[in-house]
Amino acid sequence: MQSLVTDIITTDSAAANTEKRLSICLGSNGFSFSVATLNDVLLTVGEVGSGQYSSATSLARLVAETVLNGEAALGYKQMSLILPSMHFAWIPEHLYDPSRDRQYLNVVASIPDAAGVSRIYSPALKSYIVFTVPSDIVTAFKVALPGIDIHCQHSVLADSSALSSSVGHPAILLHVRSGMTDIEAYYNGHLLLSATYPSSDREEVLYHTLNVMKQLHLETPDIQLSICGQVDRDFYLHLCHFFPNVDLFTGKQYSFINPDFQTLHTYKYALVLSK
Repeated sequence: MQSLVTDIITTDSAAANTEKRLSICLGSNGFSFSVATLNDVLLTVGEVGSGQYSSATSLARLVAETVLNGEAALGYKQMSLILPSMHFAWIPEHLYDPSRDRQYLNVVASIPDAAGVSRIYSPALKSYIVFTVPSDIVTAFKVALPGIDIHCQHSVLADSSALSSSVGHPAILLHVRSGMTDIEAYYNGHLLLSATYPSSDREEVLYHTLNVMKQLHLETPDIQLSICGQVDRDFYLHLCHFFPNVDLFTGKQYSFINPDFQTLHTYKYALVLSK
């Protein structure tokens, strides 16, 4: 399998002689990734369109060959694979029982016995998120990149969003991706809703956002709307007609050496720049 489109900004390897972390996010038509030092110096950001892949093993091999670039996986102190998931459940830490993962998920949706299940702890919410994963993908990546951790997009958004610490007003975070929108809603720093909705165009994204606000009684003038992912200028301006406070969510704040990062639309890579 060959990559179709590759857009990578990277830093001279001499600047990377320190402990690093690698984040990879799979999408519908490829993957994105980032490499940063543990003290938040951004070294590499890339987006690769891989088209159709013949197997999970071939996809994992392509990703590993691209992101490692001749280096061993052991060169990374931390590695994260972020998988979009439609089926997930948040469980407060003090109530969580690891033997009941499938029971938690079956409350949300009927989960086939063959479906893979994973979990990750969210420090920001002091909760576990249990979510479904494609077992073949997880196995292939754990072989190709030993030691990699598996994350759900909702756990990454919750842990990286400053909205979870906002006080005194409601806030919504939208992560727009191909055919889907992830929505996190907060009030006074508490998570009220974490969900994924099908959305084929910006009008559907707007509909789901307004519907969430109505259901949660968040229709207030001081609501903060943050957006990231597949967002363009027209969509941003469209949202500004409906919400008084709109900003672009960019993930962590990084420093960088390569001046090319000044032109990077970081909100498009929020997931891999947040973990």
